[in-house]
Amino acid sequence: MRGKRSSIPEFEKRQGMGVSIFDRLVSKETGEQERKPFHPTPYRRKFSELELSGAELKERDPHDGKTVDAFVQFLKESYRARYKRALDGEMRPMKAEAQFFLSEDRMNAYACLLPPENGGDELTLEEFLGDLHYEGIQYGILQEEIRQEFALGHLHIFPVARGKPPLAGEDGKVTELFQRRRNMRLEVQNGSDVDFGQDVQLQPIRKGAVICLIRLPKAGTDGMDVTGQVIPCPQAVGARVPRGKNTVIGRGGQALTANVDGILYIENDQFCIHEQKIIDGDVDQFQGALQVSGNLYIGGNVDGGVDIEASGEIVINGRMGEARVVSTGGTVRVQKGIYGVNGRTLLTAAGQVQSPVVEWAEIDAGTSVIAETVSNSTIRCGGTVYVMSGRGMIADSLIRAGDSILCLRVGNLAGGRSRFSVGYPTHIPETWRRIKAELAEAQATIEKLWEPITSLRRKGTRISDVEESLLAQLVEQRDLYIEKREALTAELKNVNKALDRKSKGRIRCEKLYPCLEVQIGRATEEITTVEENCNIHVEESGILLN
Repeated sequence: MRGKRSSIPEFEKRQGMGVSIFDRLVSKETGEQERKPFHPTPYRRKFSELELSGAELKERDPHDGKTVDAFVQFLKESYRARYKRALDGEMRPMKAEAQFFLSEDRMNAYACLLPPENGGDELTLEEFLGDLHYEGIQYGILQEEIRQEFALGHLHIFPVARGKPPLAGEDGKVTELFQRRRNMRLEVQNGSDVDFGQDVQLQPIRKGAVICLIRLPKAGTDGMDVTGQVIPCPQAVGARVPRGKNTVIGRGGQALTANVDGILYIENDQFCIHEQKIIDGDVDQFQGALQVSGNLYIGGNVDGGVDIEASGEIVINGRMGEARVVSTGGTVRVQKGIYGVNGRTLLTAAGQVQSPVVEWAEIDAGTSVIAETVSNSTIRCGGTVYVMSGRGMIADSLIRAGDSILCLRVGNLAGGRSRFSVGYPTHIPETWRRIKAELAEAQATIEKLWEPITSLRRKGTRISDVEESLLAQLVEQRDLYIEKREALTAELKNVNKALDRKSKGRIRCEKLYPCLEVQIGRATEEITTVEENCNIHVEESGILLN
């Protein structure tokens, strides 16, 4: 014990830490027994050096400040324990010591030299590097930096190794070159759904056209921490390619392309193609007759007396002039209007007909017709004729609608005549007129035959062979016309039954200029005055306008 007590002041003297005057005064004034002097934390200065070194390192390399703070705390504890061991026992020399510390992710390693104690030896650079190796720090050794930093001496914190972070690859990517339109065909429910001011909401596409560009995934590079452990890079993911019906991945997997001609549309978040015939430009007399199985898209005009027939829908993105166009199973849309030639512009559709302008044309639509202007034309449709947008005008036209006719205006200031029939199948009024005309003709013929037949019969036995032969022929003709009259009468009876059924068909317009001839069933009416807010329909008493 005596040797230990005598050695403490000597050690403190070596450390430059003698007993303070304050300790001596307190001991004398209190009269306490001699006790071990109070040491004012002999390693506080060392701690300050560590904190200063840590602050400098964080300022130089701020991305890992949390690790540096933790290392500083660890070094303080290590130095405190080392200092206590230096005071114990015989105070043997303690060699300088290297301390190492890893960041939590093992991507950075730091070191610090603790000073020797009790006259111990310094640590050489070779010994330091050996300690680094045996601590398991094997990768990313900062050789040149270590030589420079090691020379700065004790209590200096510096990096000794840095790992290589994994280099992420690139995920696959799809760049879409077309809009995601949902329309694969023309589907219109009523007149308010068509806006002729917009392009046709269909996207024609040719076989081989690129729908999407595809960037293939690019693999990344694995990283490695300072202990030599591999850090796998995230796996690059291939892009989801929106491949649907009639599309194919080509160009080495870098493009989604069309596999057929047709209309491009989106379904279930995938690009699909509704196969159909595509004609990019105009169609005229040089193409001759054109027959298509399926749908047909024409990018330009149709004119020159061409004859077109398709079993599906027909879209004409330009104008229609002198031509015959027939869709036996779908809808026909003429985007820029029908400007026809009287008697030589015919358009027939099993479904609907859509055109902003109908001039000098004959239209036969299975369901309905939608337009903005109709003039000098004949329209027959099984449903409703809508002329509700734009000018909304019908002038000098014959329209027979199985349901109703809805428009903004009938006629114009220049006058003219239109004829409308509504509420019955389009063939009924025409059939009724035809039967009545044929019946009148048959009756007139029968009456004409009565006189010569009666005259020849009066001759009795005086009739010659020639006259008798003529009489037989006249009687045969009369009988044939009587049979025809009976057949026409029966047919007229059935047509009258259809016409006698009460119709809900109406004609509605905001303005009506004379003259308009209206037929609803067997009732007819001619309107020769200017009317506003018209609702023309049939009641028990006949046609009403209110």
